[in-house]
Amino acid sequence: MPEEFLLKLKSSIKPQWKTAFITAFITGFLCHMFVFTNTLPNHDSLINTHSPQLKADSGRFFLSPFSGISSYFDLPWINGMLAIFYLALLAVMLIELFQLKKTFSILAVSGLVVTFPTIASTFSYMFTADGYLVSFLMTVSAILITQKYKYGFIPASILFYIGVGIYQANLPLLLTLILVFLVTEIMGRKITTLQLALYSFRFLALASIGMVLYILHFKLYTTLFAGNLTSYQGLDSVGKNDVSIFEHFQQIHEAFSLFFFRGFITDFPVNLFEWLNIAVFTLIGLGFILLLIQNSKFISKMNVIFAILMVLLMPLTSYILYFMSAELTYHMLMVFALVSFYLLPVVFYEHLSVPTLSTKIFSWLNVLIVLVTIFNFALISNIAYLNMELKYEKSTALVNRLISRIEQTENVSPSSKLAIIGRYRMDSTLSSRSIPESIPKMTGSLGDSIVLYPYHYKDMMQHHFGVTYEFASEQEYKEIEASEAFAAMEAWPSKKAVRIINNVVVVKLQN
Repeated sequence: MPEEFLLKLKSSIKPQWKTAFITAFITGFLCHMFVFTNTLPNHDSLINTHSPQLKADSGRFFLSPFSGISSYFDLPWINGMLAIFYLALLAVMLIELFQLKKTFSILAVSGLVVTFPTIASTFSYMFTADGYLVSFLMTVSAILITQKYKYGFIPASILFYIGVGIYQANLPLLLTLILVFLVTEIMGRKITTLQLALYSFRFLALASIGMVLYILHFKLYTTLFAGNLTSYQGLDSVGKNDVSIFEHFQQIHEAFSLFFFRGFITDFPVNLFEWLNIAVFTLIGLGFILLLIQNSKFISKMNVIFAILMVLLMPLTSYILYFMSAELTYHMLMVFALVSFYLLPVVFYEHLSVPTLSTKIFSWLNVLIVLVTIFNFALISNIAYLNMELKYEKSTALVNRLISRIEQTENVSPSSKLAIIGRYRMDSTLSSRSIPESIPKMTGSLGDSIVLYPYHYKDMMQHHFGVTYEFASEQEYKEIEASEAFAAMEAWPSKKAVRIINNVVVVKLQN
């Protein structure tokens, strides 16, 4: 009976699971509520108000069915609540994986997971956010199942395969979290070299089987079904990488440094984000040393070396997709694996049990720095949402003006063809300088406009203003741009920026 099932389920839920779930859900809701309760499309959302998310050409074979759970409409409230639900479950999985018992550890992990900048960046693509975040949940679940059960890597590899088939950034997430788990097992528990080897074998089997399944699926799509691959992020050139290993290491070093220490290595100002990152890495070093001192009796020298190597490998695994294609560029949506660096001090804190003066100082510093980091992540998210609102409002205002001007042009009718040529710059000090200088590079959130190409104007006119124009063909665009009449036009907002050429209403946005 349902009642009996629910009673058994309730009795099996650990108190720390409840704490993690509730903390993640409430923190996530408070942090991201603005984007859940407003329609804030970016350039992609604008053309995906309703989309089945068929992204096989991007290697995201399972994105459609999992995005479809919330329907194929862009529903900020539903998609957002589902996404937070998935993240809350992910937090529970991490609590169980790392066997966290201390209240602060549970609160910290839950808060870090739901506020990390990748989440806000993903929410700028709200139409598909829940699909991406359920894939993160699958990947973490796969790690937990592999850790818990001797042959758990078999079903877990299926979960991981589906997760990568939703979004390829799950590979670095899997590898980096595995390293964090192994490091904490070495430094915090009496794990033997044999146990470490068995764990490593199971995790290797998980990653290998999952990726082999994904590669087979990829090959079947491109060969048996003759599927075309997009050139986006070099997907059509995977396996044709002529970049040297040294160059890939250089890419990883630059990307890693730029994320954590941008203000110190570029002309951007140094923000609280960079100072907190220095503090986090200091905590990682101090926590490692304190655990080594505390547990020196049962940690072998060989395992210490392994732990150090694993920590050093974390930047490599976080950016491992660089090895897949020479044309790939990492952006904020792809770096959820980097949350692992913020988790390390927390799991080190969990295992410090001897109340020495140095341990007490480390613990209080840990609490302070992690809480401020979570708050700063929330600030970053909402500054990004502010920019989304600003660029949406500027874009709608521009399109409204364009429609008004077009309708006032002589001989224009609803059946007229339209050609919008060029890109109108709506730069403002706030969106062009103040916001980008104050937060990390938030993919999808930054910028001044969401109308970049003719199809953006077409969708906004149709869906936001109820005005439908047939847009000129690519060939007509070329002919218009090559004409003397177009050359004689002035750029928007001049009165001569709109005219009819070859029976097409032409809007010239720039020279």
